Amino acid sequence: MRVPPRLAAAVDLVDPAPDARVLEVGCGRGVAAALLVDRLPRGHYTGVDRSATATAATAARLDGRGEVHTTALAAFRPAPGTVDLALAVNVNVFWTGPARPELAVLATALRPGGVLHLVYGSDGGVAPRGDVADRLTAHVEAAGFVAEVTTPTRRGVRLLHVRAAAPGS
Repeated sequence: MRVPPRLAAAVDLVDPAPDARVLEVGCGRGVAAALLVDRLPRGHYTGVDRSATATAATAARLDGRGEVHTTALAAFRPAPGTVDLALAVNVNVFWTGPARPELAVLATALRPGGVLHLVYGSDGGVAPRGDVADRLTAHVEAAGFVAEVTTPTRRGVRLLHVRAAAPGS
């Protein structure tokens, strides 16, 4: 399986604990999902994507090592406080608009002390636009998260990383 460098870099960056409960937003065809479940021998993976084609591919790739839901994040209803770490790689909804319903779902899903990671990057070495960081920060902070923005380089990929602590953490 060819792993796009941006996905490997994002998973390296968030580095979930072996027993973490991870929610991936926009799981696509399951490439990052496969990397994540390999790091979760005692944890749990949940993926969400709007595309039935994508979630079918993710489920096949995981072969029972996690759960996958075909739904928009705004319509997803996870049990409250059951997620340690949420990850979204290059998911536009968080910077193109306020994403209030999506961030409300994540605020509910994350346990106290849980963290949302919004990661943006390209395999072509192009740095993410600066205005994206400003928008992301404004949106997650308006939803009650505490945001920290960094631009690390992992595996040769320059990333924009918004680490957002769950409301009330």
